[in-house]
Amino acid sequence: PNPTDTRTFIPFLDNIEDRYFKLPKYIVADAGYGSEQNYSNVLHREKMPLITYNTYRKEKKKKYKTNPFHVTNWEYDSDGDFFTCPNGKKVAFQYLSNRKDKTGFKRTFRVYECEDCSGCPLRDQCTKAKENRKIYYNAHWEQQKEYIREQLSKEETGEIYGKRKIDVEPVFGFLKANLRFTRMSVRGKSKVENELGFAFMAVNIRKYTATMQHTSPNSNKKDSSYHFLITGIFFTYLRLVMSQPLLYSIVKLYPAFRGSFA
Repeated sequence: PNPTDTRTFIPFLDNIEDRYFKLPKYIVADAGYGSEQNYSNVLHREKMPLITYNTYRKEKKKKYKTNPFHVTNWEYDSDGDFFTCPNGKKVAFQYLSNRKDKTGFKRTFRVYECEDCSGCPLRDQCTKAKENRKIYYNAHWEQQKEYIREQLSKEETGEIYGKRKIDVEPVFGFLKANLRFTRMSVRGKSKVENELGFAFMAVNIRKYTATMQHTSPNSNKKDSSYHFLITGIFFTYLRLVMSQPLLYSIVKLYPAFRGSFA
């Protein structure tokens, strides 16, 4: 029900600790979970977040590093607390701005404003604002981003983060490409959880047969193909049973079943 992954991260970690096991030293996730609140939460648990953020890849590119209109590439005067824009104007600190999101997490921004953008020949490239350009600088967020970049640049932690693609992504690829599971056939959180449960069951059966293929001395490729075929058939028919229109049709055509589905 959440439009993005960001707000599902902390409840997910809480659920793991409450119901399954202690969290490991490294918490690995993709850029969809990279946020100031999530980084703060992981560090508060005394764990290390190996989680990229939305602009992580973009910031590493030469085009971004050489773009004169990105604030990160502007000269900053710490004594006067101001940036210097590409047109040589001062973009000085004005005030602090506090914002709260839907979860109640508060972020603090330092707001900077250019002294005068009128008549600037670079204005169309620099900003779309009708007034002077303003910069909302979150110092804590920038420090966190620097910390993440530092950790991911190390050989050990970078290798750990790289394993996420090997361990996690193939599961989604198998579901979508091989089992053709690209969308839900039911509605409602509990029904979706059930359908996903059956989908993951099919994946686990496939993993089990693959493991047996490697451990059994008498196994061969023909047996593996047979197991794979059985898994696919099982999943296909299971999706038909889980389909709401089909289920309703059975109940409607055969009143005797109504008691069973009540």
